[in-house]
Amino acid sequence: MPLESDLNRPNWTFQILLLVVATAVVALSFLLYVDGPVNVVIPWLNIPLPGTCSMRRVAGIDCPGCGLTRSFVSLAHGHWQASLAFNPAGLLLFPMVAFQIPYRIAQLWRLSRGLRPWNLSTASFWLWGLIGVILLIQWISKLI
Repeated sequence: MPLESDLNRPNWTFQILLLVVATAVVALSFLLYVDGPVNVVIPWLNIPLPGTCSMRRVAGIDCPGCGLTRSFVSLAHGHWQASLAFNPAGLLLFPMVAFQIPYRIAQLWRLSRGLRPWNLSTASFWLWGLIGVILLIQWISKLI
C-alpha cells in the first residue's frame, strides 16, 4: 500500500517517459511515409514496417486501432483525406499526442519550480472516451 507522501510526490519519470514517447511518435510520423494502402516505409532504406496487428494475423480482420500509424503519418505529411480513410480517430489522437510535447515540458518546468503538476483528468477522460467511441464506430462500420 503506497504511503500518503508517495501519492503526493511528483512523478518525474512519468512526465519524462510521456515526453519521450510523444516526441518519438511525432518525429517518426514526419520521418516515415505511406506507400500504398498498407505499407508504412522507412525512408532511404525503402523497407516497409512489419504489420503489428494480432487480430488481423489471427482472425483476418482489422482491429479498432488498425490504420492509426498510417493515419498519423498521413497527417504529418498533410494528407488529411488519406488520414481519415485509414482511421478517423487519428484526426483527434495525433493532435493529442503532439500536445503532450509542450504539455509535458510545462509539467516538468512546474515540477522543477516546486509547483504541483496540472490535473487535466476530467478533460482527458472525456477526450479518450470520444476517441474510444470513434474507434468502435469506424471499426463496426468496416465490419458491416
